[in-house]
Amino acid sequence: MALAVLPPVVPAAPGAWVSDPGVQRRLAAGEVVVQAVSGADPERPRGAVRAAVRISAPAETIWKIMTDCQQVQIFVPGLRRCRRVDGAADGSWADIEHEVRYSWMLPTVDYVFRAHYDRPRRIDFRRISGDLKEEEGAWLLMPAPDGSATIVEYEVYLDPGFWIPHFLVTRSLRKDLPAALAGLRERAEQAHAGR
Repeated sequence: MALAVLPPVVPAAPGAWVSDPGVQRRLAAGEVVVQAVSGADPERPRGAVRAAVRISAPAETIWKIMTDCQQVQIFVPGLRRCRRVDGAADGSWADIEHEVRYSWMLPTVDYVFRAHYDRPRRIDFRRISGDLKEEEGAWLLMPAPDGSATIVEYEVYLDPGFWIPHFLVTRSLRKDLPAALAGLRERAEQAHAGR
């Protein structure tokens, strides 16, 4: 499968919202912080969401878990399949297939996204084929202000291309996204403690 290389997506200033003292207090207290980003852009009516979690492990430990399909399938709710279908020999990008069941009320969604890697600090991703109309976003791994942990920030814009009741989207974001980030934290902290 020959695909043109897509330029990386550059979301809003990385970490700017996470720097807010209120957000920092919530992260330090162990909370997974999730915020809806208002859809001010008429070209992108579905809007976006961003989330962050504080993990007591180095970025490299977290990176290895985030980019390992076998581990991701364990802690991401609804993820039925994750597989690398293509990638650069130098590890700078990879095409990843996901099969996700968001809810029993919705069909299973199968799509492929291209991930551009800046190891171990950033992953930019964009949907290149499959059931979704559009998906793009980024993962950012930054040192916590006190240097004792890593802040993992996630931002995504998603347009499934079909109508979904707003309450389902809200429920999924409020439940599944925190569960996924808490699962990433648990696996990374266990891996770091066991080294």
